[in-house]
Amino acid sequence: MKKIAIFQYDLGLGGIQKSLINLLNNLNLDEYNIDLYLFSKENFYNVKMPTKINIIYLSPFAAICKIIPFKILIKYKKYHIEKEYDITIDFNGYSNECAIAALETNSKKKIIWCHNDIVIKSKNEWKYNILYNAFKTKYKYFDEIVNVSEGAKQSFIAKTKIDQKKVWSIPNYIDAEEIITKSKKENSFTVDNKKYNLVTVGRICHQKGFDILIEHMKNIVQQNKNVNLYIIRDGPDAPKIKKLVKRKKLQENVFFLGSQKNPFEYMKKMDAFVITSRYEGQGMVILEAKVIGLPIFIPKHLEKYVEGIEGCINIEKDILGAKKIEDKQVDYLNKYNYNIKEKIARLLS
Repeated sequence: MKKIAIFQYDLGLGGIQKSLINLLNNLNLDEYNIDLYLFSKENFYNVKMPTKINIIYLSPFAAICKIIPFKILIKYKKYHIEKEYDITIDFNGYSNECAIAALETNSKKKIIWCHNDIVIKSKNEWKYNILYNAFKTKYKYFDEIVNVSEGAKQSFIAKTKIDQKKVWSIPNYIDAEEIITKSKKENSFTVDNKKYNLVTVGRICHQKGFDILIEHMKNIVQQNKNVNLYIIRDGPDAPKIKKLVKRKKLQENVFFLGSQKNPFEYMKKMDAFVITSRYEGQGMVILEAKVIGLPIFIPKHLEKYVEGIEGCINIEKDILGAKKIEDKQVDYLNKYNYNIKEKIARLLS
């Protein structure tokens, strides 16, 4: 049985956390003995880990360590983990704590995950650019680097110049059965079925392009007032986007539902899913919408981040021309998840 140490900062609300949960639920725990190291007890989804997974908590670094160059940090920061492993994994990809702990652990193979398009993210987010310049040297210490889409992989190779033989493209598992089960739960929320109801899910931040989506909605509503948009999740740009909705006089067409532990019971009541992110790592929520059977509207530039989804050349025209689908067909993504299982098995061999 292989001994594996996985390092993740927390189990809070976010795509990385959900990706890790799906991965752990798909690993054969009769083949792998897993220690999961966390640096925070935050657990948004109230996840109960399988009893075979041993959770260990470590103390986080001081905030100043985020901007200290990694090549300096690795010399002075230690966690003194004495257990030996066959494989150690920094699943977080961002946190210096995860990287330092994974690298100091005695193991035969060290793997790090990269969850975003680091080229476009660096160009769009000055805070991330500062962090990236501080931690960019960490990648050379790892034996394998996993990117969560082919688009993210190509950007990673272009920016880091790391030997592409070390770089993998492995999308995240999508737990279709869980999504379908949760989507069947009932709540008191209703939509106006006389309207075409769009839903989007994502952290309200610059990356997710909610300002772009609101501009699209303004143009759509000018031509057809019977189109509504529901936004699930919250984020740092929420106040700004809410002000934009008011300025565009879209209060009767755009609604904010906040963060929901079960977004699927809301999504199932919608007619279609839309997202206009500037970039993604993978865009798991797009595939989650596919599982529920929702028609999907994404711009062409997001195609490279999500397998098997065709983007729109003119997203406004496509939405205005869309018709309601009465009988939505769920998709268990069997082939998609099987291919991931094969790649993970090779990675951990």
